[in-house]
Amino acid sequence: MIDGQRHLLTTNGKSVAGVKLLKATSTSAILEVNDKAITYQLSRDMNGGIQEPEKAIIQISRNNRGQYITRGRINNHPIDVLVDTGANVLAINSQDAKRLGINFQAGNPIKVETASDLVDGYQVTLQSVSLGSIRVNHAEATIIEGSYPDIVLLGTSFLKHVKLSEHRGVMQIEANY
Repeated sequence: MIDGQRHLLTTNGKSVAGVKLLKATSTSAILEVNDKAITYQLSRDMNGGIQEPEKAIIQISRNNRGQYITRGRINNHPIDVLVDTGANVLAINSQDAKRLGINFQAGNPIKVETASDLVDGYQVTLQSVSLGSIRVNHAEATIIEGSYPDIVLLGTSFLKHVKLSEHRGVMQIEANY
C-alpha cells in the first residue's frame, strides 16, 4: 500500500510515488523510498509471502529436415512457425499476413533481401506473438510480398525475448520473466 492505494511493484519496474522495489524474498522486501534503500518485513497479511512465478517453457523436437517447427499464435491467430536463429526479424509472407488480419500496407515499405532476390516488404509491429504460454507483445516483423517464406520465420525480433537451448534434437524455449 502506497498512500492508501494498492500497487504491484516489480524489480524491473518503475517507481510509484517515489517507491521502487529493489529486491524481494519470501520474508522481506528492499524498497527504495525517496532515493533511500529500506528493508521491510512482509506483513502477516501476506500469508504465503512472495513466490517466484512458474517459468513458461516449451520444447520443440527437430524434424527430419533438421528444423524446429511448432504451432504459434500471431495476434491471437494460430499459425505454424519455424524457429530461425539466423533471421533478424520475424518474417511472414503477405498471403499469411492477410489471413492473420495484419494491415501490413500501413507499415513502412522496405526492400527485403531474400536468399535469391530483392523483394518488396513492409516493417510492422505485431500486437503479440505466442508459443504456448510464452507471449511477446509488440514484436517487430517484416511482411514480404508474395508467398515466400512458405512458413513464418520466427527470428531474433521474437527470440531476443526468450532463452534458447538445444539438446539432442530438442529445442527448449523459456520465457525470460
